[in-house]
Amino acid sequence: MDFQWVDNDRQLADLCVHWAQQLAVAIDTEFMRSRTFYPQLGLLQIADAHCIYLIDPLSINDTSVFAQFLANPDVVKVIHSCSEDLDVLHYFFGAYPVGLFDTQLAAAFAGYGSSIGYANLLKAVLDIDIPKQETRSDWLQRPLSDAQLSYAALDVKYLLAIYIKIRQQLTRDDRLEWVEEDCRALLDKAVQSQLMDDYYLRIRALWKLDRQQLAVLKRLSLWREQQARACDVPRNRFLKEGVLWDIAARAPQTLKQLKKIREFPTSLLAQEAETILGLIREVHNQDTDTYPGTMPRPLTVSQGEVLKVLKGHVAAIAEQLQLPPEVLIKKKDYEHLARMSHCPGQAVLPVGLQGWRDAIVGQPLLALLQQYAQQHPQQHPQ
Repeated sequence: MDFQWVDNDRQLADLCVHWAQQLAVAIDTEFMRSRTFYPQLGLLQIADAHCIYLIDPLSINDTSVFAQFLANPDVVKVIHSCSEDLDVLHYFFGAYPVGLFDTQLAAAFAGYGSSIGYANLLKAVLDIDIPKQETRSDWLQRPLSDAQLSYAALDVKYLLAIYIKIRQQLTRDDRLEWVEEDCRALLDKAVQSQLMDDYYLRIRALWKLDRQQLAVLKRLSLWREQQARACDVPRNRFLKEGVLWDIAARAPQTLKQLKKIREFPTSLLAQEAETILGLIREVHNQDTDTYPGTMPRPLTVSQGEVLKVLKGHVAAIAEQLQLPPEVLIKKKDYEHLARMSHCPGQAVLPVGLQGWRDAIVGQPLLALLQQYAQQHPQQHPQ
């Protein structure tokens, strides 16, 4: 397969000037991450209307020019299923691809189903089959094999053609702005994921903890995040989330109590026991006004019934629009509305149901909550 190999700063800088003149480029990455916190970029693939470029990041010293290109809003950056690529690009180049167009997300709005893989989308849109044989390759080895290079080039070879076809369909159906808004939201989410203070919110069963326990969990989670990044090891390889939760719930005050925490790594206990106990004491000495608020409990039986009604309504809207229901509303937004069912007049749409979803999904669901409360006054008192 024809491609241009790029392995020095001058080549990359010249290409960035060239790409800045394009309407759109396709981007993909190959990386390793199984044993590290940070992704290790092994190859960067870019395709424009003229050529495929395979860029060797191990030979690139000056990443600033490409970072500037990524931040250029005048060039659309086409990526399929972008979440991991966003992390990789941000870590290696220090920038996110402004002007992002995620073909997996867009495919759902164009009638190809949600979460469709690249190979299946290529078959559906262009009727082209490609092999998928190098997904577990060592992308940090040099030289890369011919099979690896061909696989990597294929991942971007047809991506612009898919983009053009799907964009035409979205424009025809007046859904292009929906996708562009959601792609901007993907970028915002990637930026927010870098905030270490809020990582504790991803841990399960937070509703079982009181405010002081949540404050301990938040502080320990921040400490783990800092340590995992400093040591470049995955979070759960450094310390499992379940262990963090148990420490927060039990709030041990002594080494003996800390040793009773299940699955606490012995080696880490010897090194960090005093630090952890100190962090717990630090939180306990804080003003309680600084503690997080308690987390919502699981839905009640009556709220669960409301949830079923909401889902049924969304399913009807999705069928009318010929869209997968999951692109219209997320689980957490369903639950937010279900919890507001006892006071629908005070219900506020979550961020996920604002923007283009407001009129299509948000307002109809608020109206449905009002109607449901009127029909079930004892179950949902005003």
